[in-house]
Amino acid sequence: MAVTSDKPVRHLPVVEKTGVNEATLPYEHPLYGNLLSVPGLSVATTLVDRLLEWGTTNSLWVFPMATSCCGIELMSAAASRVDLDRMGTIVRATPRQSDVMVIAGTITVKMAPRVKALWDQMPEPKWAIAMGSCAISGDFYRNLYSVIPGIDTVLPVDVYVPGCPPNPEALMQGLMRLQEKVRMRRAGTLPVREVNPAALDLTRPSIARWGDPARDPGLDAAQEASAMEVSSLDRSDETGQDEPAEASHTRGGPAEGDGDLEAILREHGVTETPKDAAPVVPTDRHVALARRLRDAGYTQLVYIVASHFAAKTGAKAQPERFEVAYSMRKPGKASQLVAWRLAVAVAPPAAVENGPPVEDGASAAAAVVSVPSLVGVFAGADWQEREQYDLVGVRFDGHPDLRRIMLPDNWVGHPLRKDYPADTACPPWR
Repeated sequence: MAVTSDKPVRHLPVVEKTGVNEATLPYEHPLYGNLLSVPGLSVATTLVDRLLEWGTTNSLWVFPMATSCCGIELMSAAASRVDLDRMGTIVRATPRQSDVMVIAGTITVKMAPRVKALWDQMPEPKWAIAMGSCAISGDFYRNLYSVIPGIDTVLPVDVYVPGCPPNPEALMQGLMRLQEKVRMRRAGTLPVREVNPAALDLTRPSIARWGDPARDPGLDAAQEASAMEVSSLDRSDETGQDEPAEASHTRGGPAEGDGDLEAILREHGVTETPKDAAPVVPTDRHVALARRLRDAGYTQLVYIVASHFAAKTGAKAQPERFEVAYSMRKPGKASQLVAWRLAVAVAPPAAVENGPPVEDGASAAAAVVSVPSLVGVFAGADWQEREQYDLVGVRFDGHPDLRRIMLPDNWVGHPLRKDYPADTACPPWR
């Protein structure tokens, strides 16, 4: 006759000692006592290789190399909905405790040696997963000067997870494929490439990309024609004297009725305030203007932006020139914004007496464009001026530490100049 009880069934040795409450003892599965009562069932035998395979495939600890939007999907995969921990996969913050590096995002030529150094610190055996199209091939940025065309140019990749970005389930499938690969390699076989046309259809872009054989040739022609058309915003610098100037969506000069600001600008050499651009300030009065505005309440340096204009020929011929735009803000309820420009001519190479050395292969013109530094007025101008020197090549006289800030120190040239090839090579990374 079966007897039911609300209490869990316990199969424990009878406790002879009085005063022990059985309800406080740990719970044991009903089959546990039966297994112990059968001779030999308490011991299991297997191959050591099987044991190592089981332990390796179910303890793949991940080192996250997340650099962009695919990193969010990697975080989601570790969250409660997908929960990679149920596969024995946990995320570690050090390469010395990791088995798998998941590269999730774009890798630049400046980041590539850091990724390689972290990869070298991981103990063997180790594996790599390229997550997302940017990590696999560079995708949109493949032909850009600062991006490597795929992480497999830096380190060996075991599993590719396509998508832009791939969802957390796709990463889990990639880890399961890696488990299969580990098992097959220990067995001495090679994994078979998975052919999944349905998955390919899901990850294929809705518009075939440039160079794809499936792309409509008429689409190439339409895109080329559209690229050659000048928009209204691009045409603002090309306006001739006989053409009406188009209104800008921003106003760089003083606000209407601000007599004090207009007086300050006139005091520092501003003779004309354009309606569609910021006024041009003489280079030798530039620092004094910034100091005067700071004393007048404009205590926030908003931006420093340099632009390069290539030489033009024909009816609107003009020499090569540079412009450096500045903006300062007066905080508070009556907040105001003021902006001005410096028009910088290209000086001969002999005009530069100090500053960073000219890189081998860089044009002389890019190395000798210089304006006074604002570091003595605003400490925040330090990194902004370094950025403009790095990308455009404008030097800032008086800067205490003028060197590159975004690109590697051995980079040649300045990539935001109009004459800089966008697909410039950077051995050995691209």
